Amino acid sequence: MSDMELAERCRAQQLLDGLFRQARDGRGQAALVLGPPGAGKTGVVDYVTGQAERAGVTVLSATGSVAERSFPLGVVAQLLSCLGYSMDEIAAVCESPAMVAAAVHDAVCAAAERTPLIVAVDDVHDIDGESLRCLLYVIHRVAPLRALILLTGSSDLPQQSPLLIAEYMRNPSCSLLRLAPLCASCVEGVLAEHMGSGVGDRTVSLWRRACGGSPLLLHALLKDWSGSGAPAEVEQGAVLPPPGADAVRFAVQYIHGLMSDDGLRTARALAVLGESATAERVERLLHHLGMSAGEAARSRNALEAAGLTDGLRYHLEAARDVVLERTPSDERTRLHRNAALALRESNAELGEVAGHLIHARPVQDPWAVIALREAATQALHEHDAERAIAFLRAAYAAADDSQRAVVRAELAQAEWEVDPGAVRWHLTDLLDEHRAGRLSREHSLLLGMYLLWSGRTQEVSALLADLDAVREELPQDARARLDVLRVWFAYFFPTYGARYRHSPLESPHDPGRRIVSVDPQWDGALVLALLLTEGPTDDACGAAEQLLQAQVPHQPLLAPTMAALISLIRASRLERAADWCDRLVVGCSERTTTCRAVLLTASATLESWLGNFTTALTRAEQALTLLPPSAWGVAVGLPLSAKVLACVSLGDLEAAAECFRVPVPQSMFQSLPGLHYLQARGRLHLAAGRHQAALGDFYACRDLMAAWQLRVSVFTAWRVYAAEALAGLGDRDEAVRLLEEELAQPDTGSPWLRKQAQMLYDRLCGAGTDAGPGMRPPAATEELHTLSRAEHRVAHLAQDGLTNREIAEQLGVTPSTVEQHLTRIYRKLGLRGRAELSVALNSVGTPEG
Repeated sequence: MSDMELAERCRAQQLLDGLFRQARDGRGQAALVLGPPGAGKTGVVDYVTGQAERAGVTVLSATGSVAERSFPLGVVAQLLSCLGYSMDEIAAVCESPAMVAAAVHDAVCAAAERTPLIVAVDDVHDIDGESLRCLLYVIHRVAPLRALILLTGSSDLPQQSPLLIAEYMRNPSCSLLRLAPLCASCVEGVLAEHMGSGVGDRTVSLWRRACGGSPLLLHALLKDWSGSGAPAEVEQGAVLPPPGADAVRFAVQYIHGLMSDDGLRTARALAVLGESATAERVERLLHHLGMSAGEAARSRNALEAAGLTDGLRYHLEAARDVVLERTPSDERTRLHRNAALALRESNAELGEVAGHLIHARPVQDPWAVIALREAATQALHEHDAERAIAFLRAAYAAADDSQRAVVRAELAQAEWEVDPGAVRWHLTDLLDEHRAGRLSREHSLLLGMYLLWSGRTQEVSALLADLDAVREELPQDARARLDVLRVWFAYFFPTYGARYRHSPLESPHDPGRRIVSVDPQWDGALVLALLLTEGPTDDACGAAEQLLQAQVPHQPLLAPTMAALISLIRASRLERAADWCDRLVVGCSERTTTCRAVLLTASATLESWLGNFTTALTRAEQALTLLPPSAWGVAVGLPLSAKVLACVSLGDLEAAAECFRVPVPQSMFQSLPGLHYLQARGRLHLAAGRHQAALGDFYACRDLMAAWQLRVSVFTAWRVYAAEALAGLGDRDEAVRLLEEELAQPDTGSPWLRKQAQMLYDRLCGAGTDAGPGMRPPAATEELHTLSRAEHRVAHLAQDGLTNREIAEQLGVTPSTVEQHLTRIYRKLGLRGRAELSVALNSVGTPEG
């Protein structure tokens, strides 16, 4: 065998068995087994020598070592020691460098005369030069001996030891073997030793792919698998390999320590590229690291042969982690910078390029800042604000003075989506940059929104004045955005924004002012403007419905969505608004943190007004978990009030009181959230028996509504609770007067609230259900007719005492569907639970249908 043969382990063992038989018969042989670290070279040698020792053959063993490479004749000394030479005798042989090779040859010949002989030298790539010359001397003369000289070395030995390779190529008694990755049969055999017989083909395939055919990694995986203590993971009948733990990490560290410089560079390059690696990108990156195409190809092949990669990606994430951890930080930074350059050159996605730039130190090249900003824009479009923030922070660090203002504005925009509270740290700088003219009009308008959220009304007014002064110079879209900001200022702060209450809106695209234009933000402003100028008309509600129908299926923008919900609320269509909120909350899981928190708060507020306090509490707490109170600005009054109303109604006064220990901005009390907050605080005072304090808060609500000319039915609830406080203070007449005012109002949209007013009126007047103006019993027949057929069936089964699960089994639906039906039934009939449901149904009999 003169050419190098690629052989799997089982085939290599057969070949070496055959060579040993020839050597035993007097036809001496030499074999060199090459392979990457962990390929099983030592295992193959151990197999052959073990077979030989059991047959009574003499075995001489030695191992090359990096630590002893500089010691002359170190391996020769090991071999002579195996032949029984004493230290003095070994020293005497090694005294004469010119004669030592002949002396070693004579010693081998003498041993082979007595019994067949195997000379095994492991890791010949680490052998000292003098020992190698002695071995070459013996190998050249091996043919007449009853000996097999068996050497193992690394795959790159041909480049390291050309003389040794040349001898094996030209000497007919020499054989060259390169170990191939484990075959399926070999893997199956190893697995069967640990898992028992009957290992399935899919199990073998999965484990073989995970270890890359490396015996070292296969055994490491088996150690991690058996040592985890957890039951084996099975999928479709196959035992899954573990992801890799300590044994795999140690195995990879061993392989890592034996890599060449080129191998290390390639291993690190592949680890840094990760899933974005392609042949072109790897080649470009290695070129930037100073490697030629040939060197890069050889290194990739070596990593694949070692079982770590498929040539481009690591088989095991644990292996990749080890390589990254063992890469010095400066080198890792350089790799990320060059990876970004390679990806840019190969026209990779912006996010992939930027993903590497954020791990590099600030890259001052203009293209890097552009790439990071554009990738951030794309990430925001995909609702991945945290990724956008990482990109923009890297861009800000790399930007020059001329770029920093716009990058800061973009960073504030991204941070707003995750934590509006973080934006307050930018406000002073952004205001300075606005005044200096370094912000775009779009970013100045966004700055107005941040200031509005923070309650900095004077600065909002000044900013609007600045933009009004140059209105004619603004493009049409910017003028429309300016109108949007004005409308929200007028809505959120009725006093400070009063001057903008009747401001005309300039449509950016549609002079007919119709809803569902190409600009949802402007549509939302139009809906809100109609509400402020014309009140909750049918047209305003119709426009709100149109806007929600257009927005909900398409991941709605927050401001237009909230404008539409506000219109429905002010028109006392609370159930309709709550239904839309349910759809929005269910569909907002992919939205940014701020959007989800605001939608949850809107839902919690509506559910608390409708008497669904468990749902209201859950959603208010979710909102406050997503955004801590410090992030809410003046809007903090909304989630806090929803939680308080729910806690008070559920009897948890301590949890409600805890909400009022949260610091709130003073400017909140001049905003609509302040009205919510005052009403909720009054409810807590009332529940705790502090009637005078409660009355003060409810009258404050009354005064604010009068000052703001706010006629919103749900806010007139202050009359109901003020009446209860007055009754507690002994002023029955005033209490009754307020209740009569409330009950004479058009429907508030909340059957639950209406019922509370009715019950209190009846109690104070000592009257039946027909007492007082506008009175009617709860769950009147006409209200029952609002129930659907399915709701009727659920209501009567619940009246019969069946549990939700029993109702579900009887109707062939899920328990959660039954719960949803009951929630809608209680909402429509203004009931709190099953006990009131039975009373209501019994009072009117069983309607048809």
